[in-house]
Parts: sequence; structure tokens; C-alpha cells
Amino acid sequence: MSLFGDDPDREQFFEVARQEAQRQYEADNSNVKALVQWGGALLELAHYKQGDESAETIKEAIAKLQKAISLDSDRTDAYWCLGNAYTSLGFLCPNKAEANQSFKEATKAFKHCYEKEPSNETYKKALEMTAKAPEYYDEIQTHIAQSGGGDHSGGSGPKKGGVSTSVPEWVWDVGGWVLLAAAVTGALLIAKASAPKVAAAATGSS
Repeated sequence: MSLFGDDPDREQFFEVARQEAQRQYEADNSNVKALVQWGGALLELAHYKQGDESAETIKEAIAKLQKAISLDSDRTDAYWCLGNAYTSLGFLCPNKAEANQSFKEATKAFKHCYEKEPSNETYKKALEMTAKAPEYYDEIQTHIAQSGGGDHSGGSGPKKGGVSTSVPEWVWDVGGWVLLAAAVTGALLIAKASAPKVAAAATGSS
């Protein structure tokens, strides 16, 4: 089950948000807040795309967030979004070396947030969880291989229209999508806890 439930209007909401943020930034290229919002909306929209298109949308989000940071290196919200984006991208990489590089970039972003606000438990937990990301990545890849890389929705819940059928739906919950403030604090554990349920769904169990 998605961290956000099944809201048919959610994709449209973030598309409107993306368009508005883009409009604001194009009207004022110094509007860092609009850039961060643009990147965040793109990250959310990647949730509804398939295969390479989803990864490319995440990369586009990363570019916007990096641009925001280049304009204002003190934007903790930009670094937080960037950490989420790299974590999400890492779990979608079929190549382990590339995935680990994304996890390293996520760690850098979350470390920046934590150094800015060392009393923030969310940032601390994000660092701890990202350190375990390679381990969970291996578990995910093993599960995909064992289940044949097919459609794992199994009728166990609403299927996301944009989720690639080659990737289990719960992988999309791993990244800690940007607008859920505490997502990364538990997202990687959700992946591990969900694996048996996904395996059951793959075999046709309810």
C-alpha cells in the first residue's frame, strides 16, 4: 500500500503545483523557493510514471534542486528534497554501483540538513536509514529476481497507474516522497517489512 493511499486527484494536484512553480520561477529566476517546489512536484510526479520515464523525472527534479542550492546554499528544504530524490533514484537503479552512488549523494544531502539542525530527529534518522540503503537494495533486487520481475500488484491493493510492472509497488514507498516530512525515517524499514506481503501477492495470494 502506498504511503499516501489511493487519491485519484493526487497526480493532478502535483501537476498543477509543478506548472505554478515553473511559472513563478520563469517570472523571477532568483525565486529559489519556486525552484524547490518545482523539484518537489517533479519528484512526486515521478511516482506516477513508468520505467525509464520515472527515473528521468527524478533526475529532472534533482537538477532543479541542485540549481536551487547553487543559488542559496542555506536552503535546508532543498537539501532535504534532494536527499529524498537521490534515495528514490537509488532504489530504481538496476545497476548496484549507480544505486550506491545515489545513496552516497543522499547521505551528503541529509548530512547537510543534520549539521544545520543537529537536534532534528528526522534528519538524524534519515542518515541512519540511508546508511542501510545498500542492504535493502540487495533485498529488493533479490526479491525482483525471485519473482520474475512481473506485475506484483496481485490484486492486493490499488495498482498505481504509473508504476512500472517490472518493479514491486512497495519500492515506490522506499524513497520517502518529499511532501511527507518523516517519510525517510521509516521508508527503508517499510520496504523490509513489506517484502513477505509482496511475495505472497506475486504467488496470487490475497
